[in-house]
Amino acid sequence: MRLPLYPGFSRAGANVVVTGRRADKVSEVAKECLKVSPKQSKALEVVADVTKPEDLRRLVDTTVKHFGKLDVLVNNAGAGVGAKFEDKDFYDKFQKSMQINLNSVVYLTHICVEHLEKTKGNIVNISSVAGKRAMPGFSPYSVAKCALNMFTKCMAAELGSKRIRVNVIK
Repeated sequence: MRLPLYPGFSRAGANVVVTGRRADKVSEVAKECLKVSPKQSKALEVVADVTKPEDLRRLVDTTVKHFGKLDVLVNNAGAGVGAKFEDKDFYDKFQKSMQINLNSVVYLTHICVEHLEKTKGNIVNISSVAGKRAMPGFSPYSVAKCALNMFTKCMAAELGSKRIRVNVIK
């Protein structure tokens, strides 16, 4: 959860859903959103772990039930999981990085398409410069972000016919 993103949407008058694993952080961001909302709209708070499909399903269901629709999906979860290839736990860290930085985005995008198609919505994926260049000791993260960049391109091509725009911020 990157703090500046949510208040920006709130400042623009959007209804916002704030999610993260820690309730205290989710509440903190929601309060920031309320402060800058021109309509004094309170952000919907949903505590969820992006590595758990059941949490992602609950997040989408709660959002659509509360607001009646979904206009924009921002895939902003990420973790800079570092590991050297010779580390004994390299593969475990690689899997963790892929789960957080890529798999969660793929699944969330998949379950949101039906809602975004109705609103001709948008998907914004948050990547990193690490997806464009190798970073010693951070190959799990770099590989996940590189894959996220290509996933974004693929989804832009595939979902464009449904009038869903898909972009990445690097």
